[in-house]
Amino acid sequence: MDHLGVSPSKVKDGLGWTGEKLGRLKPNDHLLTRSPLSRVIELEGLVVGVTGKGALWHALRTAIGDSIGGVDIAELSARADSQCSRLETLRRAAAAEAFAAAGTQA
Repeated sequence: MDHLGVSPSKVKDGLGWTGEKLGRLKPNDHLLTRSPLSRVIELEGLVVGVTGKGALWHALRTAIGDSIGGVDIAELSARADSQCSRLETLRRAAAAEAFAAAGTQA
């Protein structure tokens, strides 16, 4: 963002931070500890974000090519795809662990 002269949005950053803190107040029988599903939910949020980022890079690549202003869009696109793949592996493992833990609590 700095390279292209774009500033991050303080409002969006603040809203994201506030939403994350409010999300911790949900009644899930784990007020002081992490719920087994917390990791799954966090990873799902990351998957959504990285998927959106990847879609942006793919669209930019289609519209303007592999680079702009010295920014390698092809590399950023490939990096987003790799991140999605790794996050999906982590998300599946976390889901299996969370649901196994839920089964032992029932």
